[in-house]
Amino acid sequence: MISTTDDEPLHVLDLPQIHEKPSGTDLLKVLALLTLQPRAFGTSAKLPKGPAVQPAGVTRYLTSIISSPLSWLDTEELREAVWDNASARLSERSGRAAMPAMSRIFEIPGSSGESHTLTLHEPSLTADNLGMKTWVSSYLLARRLHSIFESPPELVETGTTPNVVSSKNESPLRALELGAGTGLVGLAFAAVAGKSATVHLTDLPEIVPNLAHNAALNVELLRGVGSTATTGILDWSVAPTLTPTAEDQFDVVLAADPLYSPSHPAWLVQTIGFWLRRKKHARVVVEMPLRGPYLPQVREFRERMTELGLSIVDEGEEVGYDDWEGADGDVLEVKCWWSIWGWSNTA
Repeated sequence: MISTTDDEPLHVLDLPQIHEKPSGTDLLKVLALLTLQPRAFGTSAKLPKGPAVQPAGVTRYLTSIISSPLSWLDTEELREAVWDNASARLSERSGRAAMPAMSRIFEIPGSSGESHTLTLHEPSLTADNLGMKTWVSSYLLARRLHSIFESPPELVETGTTPNVVSSKNESPLRALELGAGTGLVGLAFAAVAGKSATVHLTDLPEIVPNLAHNAALNVELLRGVGSTATTGILDWSVAPTLTPTAEDQFDVVLAADPLYSPSHPAWLVQTIGFWLRRKKHARVVVEMPLRGPYLPQVREFRERMTELGLSIVDEGEEVGYDDWEGADGDVLEVKCWWSIWGWSNTA
């Protein structure tokens, strides 16, 4: 029987060895023990507690299982299950992008001191579906959302007014997330806002099915706080052709890590200008990583927002730690800029 403690991880030689012809059940148990999750997001570089099994030799151990015919196991189905699990464990050790599909749990602080637990599904990643990964800027913004309900809304005049949004509107609060990805920011906003708030999470056609899946995963949470989340396709590159009514527009527009093409600042600001209500309490809430190659796009975004008639209500910088590993194997530090925008008194 395998046993371990937090202080004394097992050595790979303590695991069932292939030459011993262990049962399929024992092999599946130890493969479950060897499961790796991506590094947790956070605002600290502190590493999670150590593994249950010392990492030295684990890759060779997994390879020995994959290369074995497992001929002593009774059925082909059992052999396939062992091989599949061993392959998955090996993939997990090849970096975040090689990990299989997973469900992840996020704890998001609420506006009254409580916390909300969100569950998100992330498919296995490929180069053309990185929009279905949760990024650290989304995590940081999701954890910041509760603060925007803590100050009374005021007309933007000097750029130093209090934060942002009141959930005590005469009509239910409507929010729109642009480039929602896995939906963490929009779903967190729905959980924090509660009180009949509606959040519409949008992205490109290939991303929306997983986005809708994540909205369904959290329906009990949102029902409990009295809010709803819907999903839909919204392509920023397609210029709107109709003038929206006030009922079509939104009190809050949310976006996290939305700039990764030279075209995006113009498209994003155009989309914000179309969907944001022309009311003094309307707000745009964004968070962007300050990556070197994309700094010109961040500057262009700021300029275009100002030209549109929006002013910064509040802003700041913070550092988070993504679940990607850096070149040296350490947690990857990401510096982010967050900002809250409202219509200026001349807009």
